[in-house]
Amino acid sequence: MSIELKERLNSSSQENLRQAAVLEFTEEIFESDNFCSLEILTPDEQQLYIVNRNDRTLTILAISKDMAVTKETLFTQRIISLKEWFVDYSMSDNTPPRKLEIVLMGGRKLLIEPGLSSSQEGNYKKPEFCDQVNQDFENLIAALKNTVIL
Repeated sequence: MSIELKERLNSSSQENLRQAAVLEFTEEIFESDNFCSLEILTPDEQQLYIVNRNDRTLTILAISKDMAVTKETLFTQRIISLKEWFVDYSMSDNTPPRKLEIVLMGGRKLLIEPGLSSSQEGNYKKPEFCDQVNQDFENLIAALKNTVIL
């Protein structure tokens, strides 16, 4: 069973993140193959990572507990390193990465950890949610690799 990002962000706890994405990118963000998106929920904020394949950008939309919205757009040509972290990798099970470390020009590091969502939202512990978030994460990594020449 596949649960699309659009549907996951329809819950009352994440609908503001969905609204911010729609205001910034229109509904196309959920329907176009040009965008790959991954949401991450942490104790301090909700984040939506969006790779735009055509523009070669990584946008981070974030909403803090006090409802402050921030948007940061990074050009993928400024990425100098992508490191995928696997925990207890199994060749037979094809274990997905647990986090991604991106190093940007200037030495700034960006960590993307979808596993944090399951500690913040009970639904994300369900196998169908977990599987779909893992798939979204792999798609985000693939989209980044498509736009970066390392």
